[in-house]
Amino acid sequence: MPKHRKKSATQADIAKELGVSKSTVSLAFSASKKVSDGTRKAVLECAKKRGYKKNPLLSSAMSSIKKSRERGEFLETIVLVNANPTKDAPEKYPILSKYIKGVNAEAAELGYGVYYAWLYEAEPERLEKILLSRGIRGGVIIGHINDKKLPRQFARIWDNFKFVAAGIKTFNPTLDFISSDKFLIAQHLTNKIIKLGYKRPSMIIDELIDEIVEGRTIGGFLRAQLNLPDNCRVPPFLKVKQAKENPKILAEWLDKYKPDAVMCTSNSTSEWMAKPEISALISKYAVQLNMELKSEENGWNPIDQNYEFVGRFAVRKLFEILNTSSSTSMRNVITATIVEPKWNKNIL
Repeated sequence: MPKHRKKSATQADIAKELGVSKSTVSLAFSASKKVSDGTRKAVLECAKKRGYKKNPLLSSAMSSIKKSRERGEFLETIVLVNANPTKDAPEKYPILSKYIKGVNAEAAELGYGVYYAWLYEAEPERLEKILLSRGIRGGVIIGHINDKKLPRQFARIWDNFKFVAAGIKTFNPTLDFISSDKFLIAQHLTNKIIKLGYKRPSMIIDELIDEIVEGRTIGGFLRAQLNLPDNCRVPPFLKVKQAKENPKILAEWLDKYKPDAVMCTSNSTSEWMAKPEISALISKYAVQLNMELKSEENGWNPIDQNYEFVGRFAVRKLFEILNTSSSTSMRNVITATIVEPKWNKNIL
């Protein structure tokens, strides 16, 4: 009988045995200051015991990073692409600025320089020449919200360079992506609101926004509603676009279902709900709870959706893609990394 080669341990195996995250194991191997000496020692000992073998290409890349840090140089440059139709979207939307902050921080850790590009500022041929002239092999995409399809005229860019999407999944092409856990966020919030004594909680969310995250926000909300009696399950209000033109649509929904609390997980929707006439309409029936990211200047927020870590892990994923070899079958498998949020325990 043929002998079966024993499968070598992976970083995920080590993480599981030690009860830590895979990112902690990765940071321990890269001698990051973010990991304590005790944790690093435990990881290395477990790796030795399990027969873990480093990927030679990845090890070589990490060695190059260490040397470039010592010389105060960049290992190479990656591109951060703003794929939003609006050039100043990162300044307007706090979520995007958080992604960028995370991308910059992780790029600095890994020895990458960052070149910034607005997708709609240059023709595809010119953008390709810029990337090639700077020796850029790949990058991170943010801000792509319009039906999640990247512009077809930039197909040569997606074909010739490696990209990871931060925030939401892309189509045409479909890229590896990193996202915060919208399902868990909505589920946790709804359960908490129920525990606070509200009997008929609901959610106001633009249907397009929920489609962008493939229904995960509504999915978490509906899952939590299973803790309520059938006659207390209020459907979410999705017709935000129509109600902005005709508030009567919202008024009819409120009068029909009479929710006692409504939550919102979108900045753009919460801004609309904060308008005096809309706020007054909702307040006749329910308490309003805005759960989306707010800037430091304009309010509290019960959740840290870890958007900075979404940006960080996008760069980590890109680093992995650029510095490891994989079979054709593996390259055709799209991965999704879901980042768990942190809760403000003083509020939730």
